[in-house]
Amino acid sequence: MRVDVHTHYLADALVSALERRRDLPRISTRDGERMIEYGEGNAHPLLPAMVDIDRQLGEMSEDGIEFAVLSVNVPGADWFPASDGIAVAREVNDELADLIQRHPARLGALALLPMQAPEAAADELERAVKLGLRGAMVYSNVAGRALDDSEFQAVFDAAAKLDVPIMIHPTYPLSASLVDAYALIPTLGFLFDTSTAALRLILGGAFERHPELKLVLCHAGSLIPHIVGRIDYEASRDPKGFGALSVPPSEHLRLLYTDTVCVWPPAIRSALELLGPDRIMFGTDYPFWEPGRTLQTLGEAKLSEREAEAINRRTAERLFALQSVREEA
Repeated sequence: MRVDVHTHYLADALVSALERRRDLPRISTRDGERMIEYGEGNAHPLLPAMVDIDRQLGEMSEDGIEFAVLSVNVPGADWFPASDGIAVAREVNDELADLIQRHPARLGALALLPMQAPEAAADELERAVKLGLRGAMVYSNVAGRALDDSEFQAVFDAAAKLDVPIMIHPTYPLSASLVDAYALIPTLGFLFDTSTAALRLILGGAFERHPELKLVLCHAGSLIPHIVGRIDYEASRDPKGFGALSVPPSEHLRLLYTDTVCVWPPAIRSALELLGPDRIMFGTDYPFWEPGRTLQTLGEAKLSEREAEAINRRTAERLFALQSVREEA
C-alpha cells in the first residue's frame, strides 16, 4: 500500500476567494468553463477532480493508494492583501481539518499559510497543527518575493519548533517571462524556481539554525540531485559560495526530503544517490498528473524491496507522524 504525499485539493474557501478577485491570480469563466489564472497568459481549467474529494478517494483506491496528504493548489493565498490572506488561510485550514476528521484513515493535510504576513503565518501554522494538520506547504516565491527573505524566517522557526515538515512547491515562477513558451513554465520554470528557493534557504543557513528542520522539495529533488557536484565545485571556487555554511553544500542538501513526481526513472535513481530511500516519498501530483505514470516510473526504476517499502509508505509515515493517526482512526 502507498501513502501519496504530493496530491492536491482546491478548498472551497479558496475557490470562492479567487472568484471574487479581479486582479491576477483569480478564477474566471470562459465560454462556460471556470479557469484558474495564475499569471499573465498562464491559465488552466478548474478540473472537477480538484474539488471533489469523494472522486479523489475513489481514484486513490483504484490506484492502490491507501492514504493521501492533501496540499492546496497554487496560487494559494499569497497574492491577497495581508488581512484577506490571513482570513482565507484560516478558512481553508478549517476546511482541511474537517476533511481529515471525516476521513481519518485516508486523509491528512498540509496547512495553507498567509506568507505575506509572516508572523501571522507562523501563528496559523501552530493553530493548524493543533487542528491535526501535519505541517504546511509554501510556494517557491511569495508573490514575487524570494522565500529566503529574512522576514519569512519566522515561519521556518515555527516549523522547527513544532517539529513539522514544510513542503516547497512551485508557483508562478520568477523567471516566467523568460520561459513563457513551449510549455517551459511547468517543465523548466517550476523546477528552476523550487531549486533556487531551496538552495537560497540552505546556503543562507536554514539547517545551521535548525538542524532538525524538515524541508520537503517537490519533484524528485527538482534539479538539485543532478547538479549537486557542480554546486559543491562552484561553491569552492567562490569565496562567497558556501554562504552561511562551514561544510560543502551537499552535506546540507542531503538533509532534504522529496517525492517521486518526475516520470523519468533515472531521476528517481539520481535522487536516491543523493538522499537515500529514507528521504524519498511516493507522490503523484494528482490531479495535474496521472498517478499511473508515477507507478510506471517506480516500476522501471528497479527499486529494491527495502527502497520500495520506504518510498511507498515508511518515510512518509515517519516524517508526517502518520502511523499513530491511522491507528487511532
